[in-house]
Amino acid sequence: EMDILCLRIAGLTHDLGHGPFSHVYESFLKASYKQEKEHPELYSERNAKFKEQFGMDLPDLPPSYEHEKTSLMMVDDLLATNGLEIDWGALDEPLKQVGNGVDSETFGVIRKNKNEPGETTVDHFTSRDWIFIKECIYGKPLVYPDAPETQKAFVGRGKSKEFLYDIISNRHSGLDVDRYDYYARDGLSAMGKKDAYNVLLRTAVVAKGLCPNRDTCFDCKDKPHSEEARHLMICYPVKHISEVMSFFETRINNHDKIYTHKKTKAAELLMVDLMLESDLHFSTLLSTQHNDPDALPTHSRFADFEYPKLPLSRAWMYPRLFLRADDSIVGVIEDKVLESSDKGLASLKKILRHLRKHEFYKCVGEVEIDEIGGDTLWDMDEDEIKREMVTILLETEGNRIARTNATYEFGDDEQITLDTNDIIVEKRELHYGSKEKNPVLQMNFLEKKHFEDIDTLPIEKLPLAGPPEKLPLNKPEHFIKRTIRFFSRDREKNELLGHAFQNWKIVKEEGYNELKMCFEEIDDEGESQSNPALLTQESASYSAVKRRKLDF
Repeated sequence: EMDILCLRIAGLTHDLGHGPFSHVYESFLKASYKQEKEHPELYSERNAKFKEQFGMDLPDLPPSYEHEKTSLMMVDDLLATNGLEIDWGALDEPLKQVGNGVDSETFGVIRKNKNEPGETTVDHFTSRDWIFIKECIYGKPLVYPDAPETQKAFVGRGKSKEFLYDIISNRHSGLDVDRYDYYARDGLSAMGKKDAYNVLLRTAVVAKGLCPNRDTCFDCKDKPHSEEARHLMICYPVKHISEVMSFFETRINNHDKIYTHKKTKAAELLMVDLMLESDLHFSTLLSTQHNDPDALPTHSRFADFEYPKLPLSRAWMYPRLFLRADDSIVGVIEDKVLESSDKGLASLKKILRHLRKHEFYKCVGEVEIDEIGGDTLWDMDEDEIKREMVTILLETEGNRIARTNATYEFGDDEQITLDTNDIIVEKRELHYGSKEKNPVLQMNFLEKKHFEDIDTLPIEKLPLAGPPEKLPLNKPEHFIKRTIRFFSRDREKNELLGHAFQNWKIVKEEGYNELKMCFEEIDDEGESQSNPALLTQESASYSAVKRRKLDF
């Protein structure tokens, strides 16, 4: 009963680490780290103001961000708010009482005594129980600061209950209730499709299975290869292989048609730009409340935290601040802009205007890596791809001349200049859950004969499951699809960037040294007259389709 309660809490709290607009915040933090590292001069004024005001430097951003770790921080905060903390020195005792709030001795499962009416007993939560909850969220052993030191194995539950960890975050196959939940929810809400996975929930059993990730599994990687690496894990009847394959197909379909759809991504990219621009100007966007006597208590790990305010990119570093960094942050940014007399906020105001008018960025092109460029293109930096797109390469007597922006004439007096800041290059990787691998081969199945008395068998006599010998007929040919998409930040340049993309695509496909465009002049009688011309950066005339038709 306590195991079930812990799993329920883990399920409810596993995504507490999501910031404003969920995964958009993670994209923003990735972009912030890259921009602060590559262009520190952009942040010199912001950082100087912060140091002048508070006498300290802003904390550095880490190279990567895991929202699961922030979820663990918020679980600790949940306990601290109620005067409790995990005690690593007394794992099987009630939680440590560190303040007023809930009594650790009565915090747990309360049962009525059947033999004594009116009498109750309490199975209190132990520190080990809450470590188990945090391990279920993280999906692997805890590391500092969520443990005194990096753990080499699970602490919350022993080997005889290791299958419990597969329920919330399945490290073996990725088939877990978290994905059950949002695949079904989003498929129904966005596409009107009801899930067909209840049969998997009804027929799942615990059995011994071979570790599918032996070389990376924290529990198996150090074992000699002569020793079988087995786990107690959740397994399924071999007859339901097709349903399992269908589950993973739902994953790639949802990511393709919902989570990374070009319209979804266009809105996300605009929101990332909004957060980036606000972070550039506002070093004190939100108060941490760390000196507020009326604020709720925080975990002891923040005893030395001294920052009164922080920008949005650092909101995840302190629970009181992160708790208030939700989707309403757009209104907070708007208020800061309205209150400011800074003339340098024109770009931020423009982004806010686009957001309020739903003028999201435009996807002007997409290429599949398997068809164009291969690994060479995929491994290129996004900025390098952008520079390549706006550079027209001319072969002159064996010398290659490269320029970094392009100016085009519209009519008699209007010019538009295309540069790398107008372009967003987005690499998109779609797969079934195991990158290039077939996820079904990451799972273990049982034949029908093993189900007769499996519920009554002791752990040591549970059958050994294994990967399927036959794969379902609906197996795809490839399990990963990589594409690169190009978005335009400026609505006035959408069409121009679309043509620049087509130029770039032709070069990638054909390897032209000289890129030629064929302009078809439209005369007064509506007839076209072919006029081949070499597209150069200085003199290429580019006009609306009503005046000239561009034929690539």
